[in-house]
Amino acid sequence: MALTLSYDSHSEIGLVRSNNQDSAYTSPRMLMVADGMGGAAAGDLASAVATWELRATDESLAELVAAARSERLAAEAASPQPDPDEDHPGDLVDVLTVLASTLAHANEKLVQLVEDDPELAGMGTTVCGFVLADDKLAAVNIGDSRAYLIRDGRLHRVTRDHSWVQTLVDEGRITEAEALEHPHRSLVLRVLNGSPQYEPDLGWLDIKAGDRLLVCSDGLCGLMTDAAIAEVATAGLSRADTTDQLVALAYQAGGYDNITLIVADVEVDGPPGVVAMIGAATTASMPTGPERTASFAALSTTEMDELQAQERAMTEAEAARYALRGRRRPSARVKLAIGALIPILALVGGGLGFYQYTQTRFFIGPDDAHVALYRGIPDRLLGQDLSTLLETDATRIADLPPYYAERVRATITVNDHETGRSTLAELRVKAEQCIAQREARARATAEPIPPASPAPDDPGTNGETAGPAQTPGGGESVGPSVPAVPVSAPEEC
Repeated sequence: MALTLSYDSHSEIGLVRSNNQDSAYTSPRMLMVADGMGGAAAGDLASAVATWELRATDESLAELVAAARSERLAAEAASPQPDPDEDHPGDLVDVLTVLASTLAHANEKLVQLVEDDPELAGMGTTVCGFVLADDKLAAVNIGDSRAYLIRDGRLHRVTRDHSWVQTLVDEGRITEAEALEHPHRSLVLRVLNGSPQYEPDLGWLDIKAGDRLLVCSDGLCGLMTDAAIAEVATAGLSRADTTDQLVALAYQAGGYDNITLIVADVEVDGPPGVVAMIGAATTASMPTGPERTASFAALSTTEMDELQAQERAMTEAEAARYALRGRRRPSARVKLAIGALIPILALVGGGLGFYQYTQTRFFIGPDDAHVALYRGIPDRLLGQDLSTLLETDATRIADLPPYYAERVRATITVNDHETGRSTLAELRVKAEQCIAQREARARATAEPIPPASPAPDDPGTNGETAGPAQTPGGGESVGPSVPAVPVSAPEEC
């Protein structure tokens, strides 16, 4: 008896997006989701390229795994050192090698596309999913799409998001719920985007009959907590009903991104599922250069179908040639616990893109005792500040009204450099007003004491003994007269 997968897949635009940049591929052996990014820079093309490469690998998986096995065994025979991973299934290591090579080739395709047409620079895609091998699942993940395992009525997150907010959650600086509202929640640190530092997470997962799998783009998992997803995923519904209710949850949460998900059940000797590709992978076309828009628009439907057929044939013909060319192939010595895929290279891989992003952000914050303007964001990463001091104003934080002083200490986000300088000027005026107010109070308390009242034995105006001066509230004044301020009323300065 063998474990098999029965599955349903679904992809749609959502409530806000104008097109679908997600793709998904399902077969009896492979469940994959790719979430493209880049907007006008062809995120749909990026996810389609990755999905096409995964499909080509799946169609030749047995041959590719056999080639990887031969290479691994030859390397092990030549190595005098014992294999520390010899207890793990060899075929799974070989499948992971093939998956790594597939993503490497997809990444190279993105490089070629950008070289042919620089307008595509900035496109990228996540990849997340499983391959069934030896009654286990080989798993791959890069980006912030996500895979879950539902077992015995509980939902377990299998992959780790390669995102900025996930690093903050891991450090305990924010909660999962706060991550959904964080201003940098869309910042992904690792994707396939033509960069050589793309480094996917690879590993394997033990499964058993009765398990359910969920693979989704962040159009679902980026809008709600795992607990909200678990309420539906663990309710014992059919795959179709589970899909419908999860999509409904995404719409209730705003539906502002494309929504793509695969729901699969692990069965024993179940019927083989239908091979299917959905989303952008079914609509995107491989460009041939900068003239892609005009040239493709001029093609007839028949010509377009013929061109796409030629592209598929070329992809399939190249499969054996490129399958083992990954820059970083996993070997038998590679072992990543799939339940907690390690993020050692996450920040390195996305460092350049993240630095470029921070250079578009500005904020007002403290520079010792003074107010200052910074470029970047008020966070630290690996002990390093993610901001650069641009300008320190003469305004002292202590001279500001308490409310504004606290705002500066907590940092004030501004749109650009010019807006930041205007904000500095406004704070300078506030500080000057506050200083003037404090000086006025100081002068009032330092005024000379008025001439003494008539002596007690001198008759007053009405022949009465002069007593202490009365305050407006009826109390006695024992010093110079100052404006009466209710105790409960906060002073501006």
